[in-house]
Amino acid sequence: MNQKIATLGILFLLAFTCDAFSAETNNSISTNEINRQVWDVIVETVSNADIVKMGATYATDAVLVSPAGTNPIKNVLQRWGQDMQKAKKNGSKATVAFRFSHRQDNAETAFESGLFQYTVIDKAGIEKSGYYPFEQLLIKQDGSWRILMEHQLPEASKQVWDALPY
Repeated sequence: MNQKIATLGILFLLAFTCDAFSAETNNSISTNEINRQVWDVIVETVSNADIVKMGATYATDAVLVSPAGTNPIKNVLQRWGQDMQKAKKNGSKATVAFRFSHRQDNAETAFESGLFQYTVIDKAGIEKSGYYPFEQLLIKQDGSWRILMEHQLPEASKQVWDALPY
């Protein structure tokens, strides 16, 4: 019975992802700016364990919504920073990659969704990846794009990740 429920859940997530991807993704000037100012920076800061620079991609009042609840991003960044320092001390490092299923924006606001692959590489070089659906609400604030709300959903499968374009 649990296997049936799990299979139905995966099929639902795949259907949701495929349906979301069928919406045309936006390749506007704003999308290119968002990539440079947010997504590229997050990739770099995860790889370099730079929580201060990562924190600059969020609006001051940003909120993280996850299956565990809602939290001001300032509290979450503090925890993530501690995790980064602990990993560095243990000889581990991490990477993150993004794939998008939906992107829409105008000159001042944006909504984007997709999956991110978060990979931890331990000191022995063993990699462990997780695939997480996300939704982001962004605003342009003082000329720069910032995340206002990040919604992380329960972990997905590699098959869902593979179904999205790069």
